[in-house]
Amino acid sequence: MSQPKKKKQSPKQKAAKAKKTATSSGSFNSTQWIWIAAILVIGFIAFSPVLQAEFINYDDDFYITDNRLITDFNGANVKTLFTSYFGNQYSPVAMTIMALEMKLLGTDPGPLKFISILFHLANVLLVFFFVKKLFSRQDLALITAGLFAIHTLQVESVAWMAGSMKVGSYALFSLASMLVYLHYLDKRKWSQLALSLGLFSLACMCKEQAVVLPVLLLGIDYVKRRNLLSKEVILEKVPFFIVALIFGLVTMNVADEMRGTDQALPYTILERTLFASYALTAYTLKHILPVDLSTYYIYPPLGNTPAFYYLTPFLFLAMLVGFFYAWKKDQRLIVFGLAFFLVNVVLTILSQIFSVRDVMMADRYIYLSTIGFFLILAWWATQLVDKKPANRTLVYGGLLVYGLVLTAMTYQRCGVWKNSITVFTDAIEKGKPKEGGKYSPALALPFTNRGLAKKIQGDTEGAMADYNQAIIANPGHAKAYLNRGNIYFNAGQHDLAIENHNKSIELDPGNQKAYSSRGAAYASKGQYDLALADFDKAIEMDPNFLDALRNRALIRYTVKDFEGALPDLERVLKLTPGNPDILNFKGQVLQQLKRFPEAEALITQSIQLSPQNGVYFLTRSYLYRDMGDKVRALQDANQAKALGAKVDPGYLNSF
Repeated sequence: MSQPKKKKQSPKQKAAKAKKTATSSGSFNSTQWIWIAAILVIGFIAFSPVLQAEFINYDDDFYITDNRLITDFNGANVKTLFTSYFGNQYSPVAMTIMALEMKLLGTDPGPLKFISILFHLANVLLVFFFVKKLFSRQDLALITAGLFAIHTLQVESVAWMAGSMKVGSYALFSLASMLVYLHYLDKRKWSQLALSLGLFSLACMCKEQAVVLPVLLLGIDYVKRRNLLSKEVILEKVPFFIVALIFGLVTMNVADEMRGTDQALPYTILERTLFASYALTAYTLKHILPVDLSTYYIYPPLGNTPAFYYLTPFLFLAMLVGFFYAWKKDQRLIVFGLAFFLVNVVLTILSQIFSVRDVMMADRYIYLSTIGFFLILAWWATQLVDKKPANRTLVYGGLLVYGLVLTAMTYQRCGVWKNSITVFTDAIEKGKPKEGGKYSPALALPFTNRGLAKKIQGDTEGAMADYNQAIIANPGHAKAYLNRGNIYFNAGQHDLAIENHNKSIELDPGNQKAYSSRGAAYASKGQYDLALADFDKAIEMDPNFLDALRNRALIRYTVKDFEGALPDLERVLKLTPGNPDILNFKGQVLQQLKRFPEAEALITQSIQLSPQNGVYFLTRSYLYRDMGDKVRALQDANQAKALGAKVDPGYLNSF
């Protein structure tokens, strides 16, 4: 029986078939490169407003701008980063990367935020290559990477420097580790497995969430239809689980000392489990429509949990049912996507249950886990097209519109991160109580930090109003008392300042800033013994606390303990080399000790560093007077006056 002749295809049909094959296979073509470039450009545009943003006073100061281990990059500081905790966290690789960035780019936030965006775009590329390599479909990879690039949930992880420092780098090393592992599965070279392990270790030294990666590798094995119980698979994973265990223990060692301990909401573990369920539900819904995002998701009022919270465990059950259904139907992509999402959020959910965190959820916690959700959404879209090619225009047109909406929302959301006032105003507005209700105690921190930003801008009245509101919301919020005390101090109301600092110390006896601030208030009242005791306590807590060291040196100078002042000034100069104020001050101390040549050298150095400061010339004039050199003393006095320094006419007439 003769075979039927195959219908001859037209050139257009052949081209369409070739295009479809290239799109769904793992091969590259020029069209895909154009789409990748477009995704990166649109992603950059979506996040571009953060280039104009400032640092914020929520961990950006603590971890970056006020952290000498980062701002003063050197070998000794790098060693300290790798051999100790900082802020009850162990992130030496992430912090070293940030230190290098500041060394090369300086302290201006613009260039640093540009690097943050580049980290995100690098992760977008890795997402594309990872999905393409795992499932051999470029269309699937493009959609997943595109959503990852522009989704509004990613804003916090890119715009907030303290967050992006750890999240961006941990995601980069985790994705690179998984991609290298996929290449290992192709060629079975142990060097590739070792490289994957090394990248995983780097990820763990950026953020603790990375420890779940060995489970993700098992997910990759599942997709590749490997026997998960085989000796080969188990032996491969042993080193990864050992590394995960080590860093897991490191995290647990400091978990009970997490910051935010002034959260005054003692929920039961059952309530916290319910909140974890709500967080999982909210994360899921915000993947679809990222509305009502907040910089500070607060707990509901104590004893007043909304009724709909009790429905949220059913979504988790639905996820589990869907997971097992997909498992039974051998739908490996759906199983992997759900597992990827859940595995990457498990630590934040557990921390919620055990009340480690001071907020109910945070967008940065799910930066990497979004890949699993976007992968399932991409699969759904491609399935609609594969089953009915006529849907191509409708489906991909709909995705394009959805992407443009997300891009606009992301662009708008980035504006919230302009500065500390905009960030915390957003949090306060999102947590605003119903009419007649009270602010949640959790909002004490946003009020306090916004108040501090207002104070820096010169809005003392607005700052005081925010501190007062913070204390009303949570009378146990120590930082609000500290900052309110500082306003009273600047206003010359030293008794009120001391009263507030006393309360701050009572609530948080481990805060060296409270002791230093109270010491300054005591000093202004002439109670030098009490002031020195507070400065001693602050420096005992933090031997490198600059304000306390400077103030203690000033008090010792005031009480004529010149020998006692010198070590503090030397310590300050070691921490801030070339500081003209301290050089000048040390010169004055040496002058009192009759060590004139040393004093002259230091004061002259301060003048060379800041030649327009008339006070420095006046200081040297007094030195020359004591040295008996009236000619140079008069010259410096006249120069000081010319530069605007206040010079006593009687002093000038004494020559």
